[in-house]
Amino acid sequence: MKIVHLNTYDGNGGAGRACLRLNKALNEQQEVSSEVWVGFKFGRDPDIQAFRHGSMAKAFAAFGILLERFVSSAYTKKLKIPFSIPIWGTDLTTHPALLNADVIHLHWVNHAFLRPKDLERLGKLNKPIVWTFHDSNAFTGGCHVRYSCDHFENECGNCPILKTSATNDQSHKIWKAKEKAYSTLNFAIIAPSLWMQASVKRSKLLQSRQIQVIPNTLETEVFKAYDKAHARKHLNLPSGKFIMLSGFMPSRKDLHKGTPYLLEALEILIKNKTCGPEDVELIVFGNRDEKNVPAFPVNTTFLGTISNDDKLAICYSAADVFLTPSLEDNLPNTVMESLSCGTPVVAFTTGGIPDMVKHQLNGYLAEYKSSEDFAKGIEWVYQHHNKESLNERARLTVEENFSEGVIAKSHLKLYKQILGLDIPFKPILSVITVVYNNVRDIERTILSVISQSYSNIEYIIVDGGSTDGTINIINRYRDKITTFISESDNGIYDAMNKGLSVATGDYVLFMNSGDELYDVNTVEEVFSSSPNADIYYGETEMFDESWTSLGQRRHQTPNYLTLKSFKYGMSVSHQAIYIKRSIASRYDTSYQLSSDIDWILNALSKAKKVINTKRYVAKYLVGGMSKKKHRQSLLERFHIFSRYYGLFPNLLNHLVIAKNLLVYFVKNKRTND
Repeated sequence: MKIVHLNTYDGNGGAGRACLRLNKALNEQQEVSSEVWVGFKFGRDPDIQAFRHGSMAKAFAAFGILLERFVSSAYTKKLKIPFSIPIWGTDLTTHPALLNADVIHLHWVNHAFLRPKDLERLGKLNKPIVWTFHDSNAFTGGCHVRYSCDHFENECGNCPILKTSATNDQSHKIWKAKEKAYSTLNFAIIAPSLWMQASVKRSKLLQSRQIQVIPNTLETEVFKAYDKAHARKHLNLPSGKFIMLSGFMPSRKDLHKGTPYLLEALEILIKNKTCGPEDVELIVFGNRDEKNVPAFPVNTTFLGTISNDDKLAICYSAADVFLTPSLEDNLPNTVMESLSCGTPVVAFTTGGIPDMVKHQLNGYLAEYKSSEDFAKGIEWVYQHHNKESLNERARLTVEENFSEGVIAKSHLKLYKQILGLDIPFKPILSVITVVYNNVRDIERTILSVISQSYSNIEYIIVDGGSTDGTINIINRYRDKITTFISESDNGIYDAMNKGLSVATGDYVLFMNSGDELYDVNTVEEVFSSSPNADIYYGETEMFDESWTSLGQRRHQTPNYLTLKSFKYGMSVSHQAIYIKRSIASRYDTSYQLSSDIDWILNALSKAKKVINTKRYVAKYLVGGMSKKKHRQSLLERFHIFSRYYGLFPNLLNHLVIAKNLLVYFVKNKRTND
């Protein structure tokens, strides 16, 4: 099962981190191949793919992001409330990653990545789509954080964030654009919290959609409890103080993060003389706004931005309590990270935080916007009689509810439901073997087919009227062979057409005499890699006539096989490609040596979903007729490539082919096609 996650950025912000963590957790499940594609890539992680490569493409993407943010800022009041006006986007409908996906999983897709009309286009791919709502933007007229506004329950409009608001203002227009897009876009919604699920159900835009609550996950082996004394020593923090940790951009003007309430709570804490200023210390990580840093009533240390998760886990472990005065949050990563490190949390009862913090069990849920109650929460942790037990319960909360395995399996269950995989994908494969006078090798080929662990195989052998004992060997295995034809033919491709004419399977594979399926589990693993593809392909190992391995082919398989993949040579061998019979044409017998290339290219021109199995699938015996009549084979290939790519581009491509062949030969002393 192939899952493609789409997010605007590679790990920036809570949504990006949640996306990457889920991707990692899914890839630890044997049934899934998961990858992340982003609109703009800041980092260099090779496991994260970007739709735009090169400095010019990235500059163009950055321009779109800045333009959207500038326009959004021009329309909105000077409030610290994020709002997106979607004026720039990306059409992804022809990209191989999405064409080959079984499920497209959307995350945070604003900032010039996917507008409503781009989402509408995704619906035309006829792929199951899952969308995790990391904030409220998907069902509002532009805002990401709603606070007390209930306009999303109707059709937005009269927006309190916009400089100019009216019934038909910008928020209403955005809402209507989303309504139009969603009317043709079938997607399942994942709400990371019960609060988000309830919010979606209140919205007029999406209240009738399927909504499932699946929390975010994190790396529990990274975010773990370190010895508190050692953690404090590592960070140069005092060993005898009550350490309070918080992570945000401290500013009195920051509405979203609730900084004023934290300030008041600390002032109340000191005023009540629960503890003296000398007994406590506040540690803050994250961006530091130099102009708006308030004066905290206790000694405060700013650690700055911490991009290393191991160091962040040490910070959580060093603290006695984590404080988050956020006024609206879906399922904040920082809360989960703190609990995973065995550090209790004090927070307001808001958003998805109550899904994680259980009042007076692993932390304290303060009354919303009550600085007095927030201070009581800090006091409760400060005075707790069994802090070790409190820490253990914090960690246990994450292990039982948010660990990688638990969350990955919940997602996997949803993917299977929407794919209809309660019924196993077990298509019939027609394996066709063409042979003529090859008594030496035919048995190896037959045994490689009939010994497969996969049961749904129709085996067809087409013999050209052999006289050397080949037929005697075939007859030993007649009970394992579905159809056997033995008669003269007009060449190998005429024989292959005979095999196609009697094939009844869902897919066809040509495994000619002398070649082998790679191992007994090959077919099973090919079809388990992803359901309902048009084409499956893999890598080939080459063997000489003494059946000594020559290693991998010179033309290695591409990560994404498209019609253009063959322009520099046959990137996938004939024996390593499984093609749905409904798109498999007859072989053009005007080509005597290279019709298989034409056959594959013809199928690729029709295929919508092409899956790389990422394994060796075939063993190929070198030295066939294309090698013996190499010049004729090359001329045929040139003619075929010119038909598909054009004469002039093909001439240029062949210069590259010649250069690559020369370099390979100099290094390896063989061509190994």
